[in-house]
Amino acid sequence: MPKKGPDLEKIRKIRKILSKKPNGLWVREIARQTDLDKSTVSIYLSKHLKNEIEEIFSVHGSLIKIVRLRK
Repeated sequence: MPKKGPDLEKIRKIRKILSKKPNGLWVREIARQTDLDKSTVSIYLSKHLKNEIEEIFSVHGSLIKIVRLRK
């Protein structure tokens, strides 16, 4: 059985949400807005969109990771 590739619709949803927020979003917020599971969003960001995004770390009492599209 051939290996299944990434779901292009999920990639489109994630890109669309990130394109509307140039300052970035938390993975949890991307998941909420795309109606995808948080772990699914994390996998797609790290495997299929890794060359299109950048991670920003901010410390405001705790470490916060924000993801945004590369400029």
